[in-house]
Amino acid sequence: MEEITMNQIKNSIIKLLSLAFVLMVVVSCEKDTTPLDLDKPVNITEFKIGDRQGIIDNENARILVTLPAGTMDITSLTPQVSVSQGAKVAPASGTTLDFTDSVAYRVYNGNVYQNYWVRVEVLQTAITSFAIDGSQGIINDEEHIIDVPLPWGTDLTNLVPQIEVTPESTVAPASGVAQDFTNPVTYTVTGGSQTVDYLVLVSVAATPDTTKGAIGSKLAFVGTATDRFTLPDDDEQAAADWLFSEYPDAEYISWTQVMAGDVNIYNYKTIWWHYDANDQLPAYAAHQAVIDIFSDYMKDGGNLFLSGHAVQYFWSIGRLTKSYPMAIGNGEGFENPDTWTIGVNLPGVDHRGHPIYQNLTFIEDAGFFTFPVIGPGWKEDHNHVIIEIAATEGYPNNAPGAYVSFTESNQVEWLGVWGGIHDYFMAGVLELLPNDDFNGRGIFMGIGGFEFNQNARGDINPTGDNPYQDNLHTVARNTIDYLLAN
Repeated sequence: MEEITMNQIKNSIIKLLSLAFVLMVVVSCEKDTTPLDLDKPVNITEFKIGDRQGIIDNENARILVTLPAGTMDITSLTPQVSVSQGAKVAPASGTTLDFTDSVAYRVYNGNVYQNYWVRVEVLQTAITSFAIDGSQGIINDEEHIIDVPLPWGTDLTNLVPQIEVTPESTVAPASGVAQDFTNPVTYTVTGGSQTVDYLVLVSVAATPDTTKGAIGSKLAFVGTATDRFTLPDDDEQAAADWLFSEYPDAEYISWTQVMAGDVNIYNYKTIWWHYDANDQLPAYAAHQAVIDIFSDYMKDGGNLFLSGHAVQYFWSIGRLTKSYPMAIGNGEGFENPDTWTIGVNLPGVDHRGHPIYQNLTFIEDAGFFTFPVIGPGWKEDHNHVIIEIAATEGYPNNAPGAYVSFTESNQVEWLGVWGGIHDYFMAGVLELLPNDDFNGRGIFMGIGGFEFNQNARGDINPTGDNPYQDNLHTVARNTIDYLLAN
């Protein structure tokens, strides 16, 4: 019989103990393992601040709470929050928080959680629409003035306005109540603890549209201010200042004058509108009665030079009708070290000889010609140009068919692009040719570098001196002279 040593006995005991420990762990794990429960509800079912119920969008996990107009402080609000059964929320219900910005809430229930974003808005107290006999009033919310232009011959003594106000607001006198608008009338809007008075001014066009007459020979600059010295945008003011220094016999007309019938635009052979403030048309220019006047003017042979965001007016008056993607720039701009240029030729098409480009010096690169318009420094970049032209016309960017289709369908000359564009992708300068419906010509200048006042900002060019300002003036002068002569 083989003799068993003490070491063998110890080793056997150790192996038995190890096996027992492993079995205990396995059994213990089997007993403690529980499946993940992913079906527990994690919704906010009610969210209140005071007596104001939040609007809960569970699909997008968003909550909006509107507070009464006049609420001054949203930095210390205490919401009451209810959640799904068995769930909890953080921050907890009853916690005071600052709702200046959106606040995140997390609802959790076992292994599941969901985040909600809560936004608080204070309701406004305002008139949002004021119309008389279908004519929409032009609302100035900063000064609380409403201008309502009405057709020639309207009797002001018994007019019935239709008024809309912001939610939870009331207005007095009420909508639908007849008023005498011979003199300005005050309307008071009340919402929450806030009261706002609006002064309503109703004007009647001085003359009927039938007195247009023949197209004259003069030059005009149209703007949003009552006079040429108080234009609200620095580029618009710089353009007007330059124009009247070059053409002292030119006349300034305002959109309010056109709307009121105080000016007959048929007196002018050419009208220039340089609009840079933003890409939304001013209310008077967008009024249908004014659109009709300018549409008839161009149909009857009047010429328009539209630059900056004003180029969109060619669509408003119906001279351009086809839709294209647009590149539109707004805002304060940015600092940029480059010189921006306008390209004057496309593959196979060279417009250096066009009258608006006379007396310019061009830079040639691989057969393409450009001229600079704005140097290094601050650039507002207020483009309003047509892009993706070839694709819209059904061609690749390098296909000449895109040029033919675009120019023929719109009856235009494709005069300019961003410098560096060597195909048929975009257009920033156009001549709109006379056609069967519109006897007048138009020049479309939507290139962002056509900036009449380079801002004195930033480190690159803190004085705002544009070494290529003369090129802008040359193009503007050529354009005006060309339109006055044709």
